[in-house]
Amino acid sequence: MSVWSEVGTELEKNLTPEGQPNFDLVRRRILTELSQHVKRPILVYAADFLNIQKARAAGNDLSIDWSDKEGFNEVTLDLPTGPLDVVLHSPGGMAEAAESLVVHLRNKFDPIRFIIPNIAKSAATMLALSGNAILLDRNAELGPIDPQFFISRGDGSTVVAPAQAIKDQFAMANERLSKNPKDLPVWLPILQQYGPALLVQVDNAMDLSQKLVTKWLTDFMFAGDPEADTKAKSVAAYFSEHNRFLTHSRRIGLREINENNIPLNIVDLEKEPALHRLVLRLYAAMSHTFSRTGVFKMYENSQGQALFKMIQSVMISTGPGLPAPIAKGGKKK
Repeated sequence: MSVWSEVGTELEKNLTPEGQPNFDLVRRRILTELSQHVKRPILVYAADFLNIQKARAAGNDLSIDWSDKEGFNEVTLDLPTGPLDVVLHSPGGMAEAAESLVVHLRNKFDPIRFIIPNIAKSAATMLALSGNAILLDRNAELGPIDPQFFISRGDGSTVVAPAQAIKDQFAMANERLSKNPKDLPVWLPILQQYGPALLVQVDNAMDLSQKLVTKWLTDFMFAGDPEADTKAKSVAAYFSEHNRFLTHSRRIGLREINENNIPLNIVDLEKEPALHRLVLRLYAAMSHTFSRTGVFKMYENSQGQALFKMIQSVMISTGPGLPAPIAKGGKKK
């Protein structure tokens, strides 16, 4: 039986007084088992970004931002100081917010391991790289950490552009116009959409992501290693190289890390079958919760404390006798 079906069967056997599957009971039971197996507290930080309809309704709330500090405060306050494992499933978000979360965690916990059951991209990859170790299997993936910019067009639309691509396009324009100034009318509509300070902002953003990751790797994963600085800079440069990956969504998994000799402290979950199965069961329980409830972001610990952000149906009137549901965010502790 697949792990998804196995957890689904457990849910059908554990019902609430109202006769609904008790998602919290089953998920927390597995979370407790995982905590007991690794002999340390577990923190879950996950977003339902793979559900297209819910992702549209939740919008930017799915991303890592400063509002996450509230959730982290809620689920770390009563945990004991010392080791911590963080189960991470996120599309990423703000590098600055990731920095705040790293500071929050490191003020209390050490060592910290990040468990990636499926996907942790962008700023979530940065968060994982702040750990002393990263646990994942062959199917799990991290992603590039190169900054992305939202560029407003003249027609009111917005396009996402990688910072490196903006730099490359400016360099291309400069080279071609220096050779043939008559091409200016062709380039002008493109260049006009960029603000006067954009190139400086691009350089600063690229510098920030690499500096943060380099510092975290030096301080934590490579702490005590005489080659810590060299290793940290090489890892940060690898994950930041847009022209290597060509897209911000490109997968970086165990195979890519090993083939490119990236010196990370990686634990291959498939070499620890009991731990691997518990991680898969927990992720299945998280996925059942996401797919069958309004929860789109969860913060939870192995002591049963949690805060959930939810999509709620709210009725509004669209005309005489014509109410219609709309999606709206809410919270549940």
